[in-house]
Amino acid sequence: MTLFREDDPSLRKCVRHGPSSARRSFFLPPTNYSKNSHNIKQLLVSGTWMTLAAMLRFKRPTTLLWGLGLCLVFFFYVSLPSANTDQCECRGHQKAVTTSAFLGQSLFQAPKTFPNDRHKMAVLVPFRDRFEEMLEFVPHIHNFLNAQHKNHHLYIINQVDNLRFNRASLLNVGFLESGVDCDYIAMHDVDLLPMNTALTYEFPHDGPYHVAAPHLHPRYHYPTFIGGILLVKREHFRKVDGLSNKYWGWGLEDDEFFARLKEAKLEIFRPGNLTSATKDTFRHIHDRRVRRRDMIKCYNQQEITRHRDRQTGLSTVRYKIQSKKEMTIQGAPMTILNVILECDKFITPWCDCTENVGNVPKSQQKPEKLDDVIVPKLNRKKHLSQDG
Repeated sequence: MTLFREDDPSLRKCVRHGPSSARRSFFLPPTNYSKNSHNIKQLLVSGTWMTLAAMLRFKRPTTLLWGLGLCLVFFFYVSLPSANTDQCECRGHQKAVTTSAFLGQSLFQAPKTFPNDRHKMAVLVPFRDRFEEMLEFVPHIHNFLNAQHKNHHLYIINQVDNLRFNRASLLNVGFLESGVDCDYIAMHDVDLLPMNTALTYEFPHDGPYHVAAPHLHPRYHYPTFIGGILLVKREHFRKVDGLSNKYWGWGLEDDEFFARLKEAKLEIFRPGNLTSATKDTFRHIHDRRVRRRDMIKCYNQQEITRHRDRQTGLSTVRYKIQSKKEMTIQGAPMTILNVILECDKFITPWCDCTENVGNVPKSQQKPEKLDDVIVPKLNRKKHLSQDG
């Protein structure tokens, strides 16, 4: 006799049943009480009927004692827990949900929101192969901005193609992908950590706000420098068509962007009245290894990138998003955009070069239009620091 149908699919998940299983359970003590209770019940019922049959067959005078024994057996049977298949499935499901919830909590933490801040900033970080710096930067800047009650989201724009690094194009991509919920951006180097709490990341109402001003940056001090950390309203970034896409390798993309802001008659603002200076306002955690491929100049790159670019910008950047991942580092949420940039080698053949080749000698170069030259005039002793 069995208490469940043999074809009950839910029963098969929780209880092994059938005549052979019952016989084995009679001789071996159950290892799992709830799992084997159904078999025990079957054995008790079978035993009860066998006892009744024997009693009726032999007609012994101890009928009352047998009846009491059968009552005790019956009450013991009733007291056993039911082999409820729903309970078995529910326990397993509950355990899975609890585990998933715990893992989800450890992998993702929603960013804080500050109702008093009516704006939201997209922190755009151009990136490639600098994981040690990113691990330090992300929690630092997240905590720094939370202390100022600034709504923000971090975007790590990771270049995953085989071309030379293009910081300007990555910032264009970050701007396009950062969403409409952010009304201003921070163009932020991954190796520059703000240390002075008086540095603010306020919404730049009147014009671009250069947080890493020349009198505060640990390395660059020339007047037209706007690199490191620059806050720009979305409408102003669109107004100047973002940054040039011609700057493959390191250098000059910020100087070209300065020329765009100047042409658009956008005034640049900088922090003042700080007690700190170039040595203690920021931490520069840059990797001192020289990336030779990103430092070379080839195919007239030096000649062409010295001038204002009026052909490329935010509207012409070409790229693909390989993947988009939400991650958390020490409680700081961020979005990683793995980006494949596209290069027109007819316009910028230096996007993929590895040697100083194809350059025209200075004696054969055409005269420059001084109005279009964007390269700053530097006094290395005055405008550059070896700290880096």
